[in-house]
Amino acid sequence: MLVAEQHFVAQEWPVVPGERQMKMHVEEPPAGVNGNTGLMLVLHNWGGVYDAPEYLQWSRTFASRYNVIAISVNYLQSGPSWNEHLPYDHGYLQAMDCLRALHAVWSRLRDRSIAFNEHRIYSMGGSGGGNVTQMVMKLAPHTFACGVDICGMPGLIDAIAYGTGEGTTLNAGYSRDPTSPAYLSVDMQEIRDFGHPKHCRLLKAANPTLKIVIVHGLNDATCPVVPKIEQYRNMVAAGLEVDGHFLTPLDVDGVAVTDTGHAVGDREQVVIKYADEYLREDGRFPKATQGPSDFTRGGEFAYPTSNGQYVISFDGPPTVRFEKR
Repeated sequence: MLVAEQHFVAQEWPVVPGERQMKMHVEEPPAGVNGNTGLMLVLHNWGGVYDAPEYLQWSRTFASRYNVIAISVNYLQSGPSWNEHLPYDHGYLQAMDCLRALHAVWSRLRDRSIAFNEHRIYSMGGSGGGNVTQMVMKLAPHTFACGVDICGMPGLIDAIAYGTGEGTTLNAGYSRDPTSPAYLSVDMQEIRDFGHPKHCRLLKAANPTLKIVIVHGLNDATCPVVPKIEQYRNMVAAGLEVDGHFLTPLDVDGVAVTDTGHAVGDREQVVIKYADEYLREDGRFPKATQGPSDFTRGGEFAYPTSNGQYVISFDGPPTVRFEKR
């Protein structure tokens, strides 16, 4: 019913003004789309591309196993050739790109009067894709029933933002100099923190049954685990339903989990091992949202920050903006 290779128009990136056309791969369940078919984002890592063989394979597996339309997205700065002279977006417009891709599929289904289940919307990703999975759940607070973050970055912490090396080799290329075009404000850092206590409370109020699954190795030297555990603690304190699996050698099973570092193991099998019970239609605890998605609701949702607020609008393809106080 849907074209497998699609383009969509993304929100403008102020760093490089002009229209952005992004790509996505859409995989339908082999049995066809029915009234209980959901939607699922399948998100690549920092430097990955949407149509790499592993992501296409994951999309086929999840589309069949979970009765979803799987969507693999080329979001902002995808690919190994991203310009390292520009700061890495780190889950902000990247998440909005993924929400636009999701909205494009949602809209085509609605426009063609194709029955599907908008209460079964999910996301998964590893590393950078795990970070973006957390951010799509945050920026579309009424939309997702479950998200699986495999060894994702723990928000844009200082060590990653400035490449200072505390527990990580990542460098997002930001500057502390307010006159620099790569300057990182406290507000930019706060909106990218999916463990921000106040933001977690707002997300919980908007989506009380949201299930978040975190799988992270205790020896991860790329995406440090200590700040990830701190974010997990803040999520739990806010009442969010979080399954946190911080892997030790006892968790290595040789199939899904093969090490406790950043790679973890077979990430497709990690989803099956730790989230099957939430994503399968016949799972022990199948997850579905209670109310309409943000796309159906329309309107706006705001997250306050130190000097203003970030406002996400769902009147049409989703957009995000910062309003300074």
